[in-house]
Amino acid sequence: MPHVIILGDACVDMAIHLPDRSRGMPDLSQSVPHLFGGGSGANVAVALARLGADVGLIGAVGDDGYGRWVRDDLAREGVDVRGISTVTEAFTPMVIAMIEPNGERLVVVWPPEKGAHVMLKPAAVDRQLLTTARWLHVTGMVLRDSPVRETTLQAMALARAAGVTVSLDLNLRIELWGLEDDVRATFHEAARLADVVLGNAWEELVPLTGAATVQNASRQLGEGKRVVVARQGAQGALVTTPTESFAVPAFPAQVLDTLGAGDAFNGGFIAAALTTGDIFEAARWGNGVAALKISRPGARGLPSLPELQALLWAVDAPAD
Repeated sequence: MPHVIILGDACVDMAIHLPDRSRGMPDLSQSVPHLFGGGSGANVAVALARLGADVGLIGAVGDDGYGRWVRDDLAREGVDVRGISTVTEAFTPMVIAMIEPNGERLVVVWPPEKGAHVMLKPAAVDRQLLTTARWLHVTGMVLRDSPVRETTLQAMALARAAGVTVSLDLNLRIELWGLEDDVRATFHEAARLADVVLGNAWEELVPLTGAATVQNASRQLGEGKRVVVARQGAQGALVTTPTESFAVPAFPAQVLDTLGAGDAFNGGFIAAALTTGDIFEAARWGNGVAALKISRPGARGLPSLPELQALLWAVDAPAD
């Protein structure tokens, strides 16, 4: 059985690079679509697999060509796909990004509501996968809609009762869907079921708690009981535990594409937490994986373990 289980979304990303339109309408037939694996949950699973972790994904895809493509793509990456259910009442989500020559993106999500990942029901979850894992990671993408919201909360409670470490990535997407009171309450409920909560400092932790500072937001969400990791981009991460708070600096990086940086951080964090048991080192690995990812295009521009180790060793090497 996998040591790490991710409960989250999996989809297809389609990238269409548009030609220069500054001199009139170009020949769009030259804009060839490219398919990539996507979805926050799937991205974290792939990040872990590339770092050598034994990882599986629990989620749902549609009974369609893209659903089969997602399953095959994850299997090729070394992710255990036994926990992925196929549903007939919804389609596998597709995120279509039309990219201008200057890097600007127009993003369209189809279907716009109720993709297949939302349809995961409790009966479809393999309890043995949950209770025999060492770590369960949940993405907030599966906490907004029914029935997957109820499925996720039940899975978190079951894993926690079995002694499995549970982490939650907030992934609120407030700019897309807002933050209504009932949604806020659901995320607080999920946080109370987690041992570790991760999220963007200013875009997620502060709005969710209503606190004036990242430090206060972290303390409120942690309640003196859990670890809270506030991702701060180029400023690294602020880690708050029940007993202390400390900053973990970011690595220098040439920024090409920040898509999926949070997922990359989460994968590195979990891999190191399981390998070393040290929270500082976990955040350091998270920063390292994120730094390597943002220097590459696409959410799946994720490093291998040797690539991450080379970065860590280069930074640690004494100066001549």
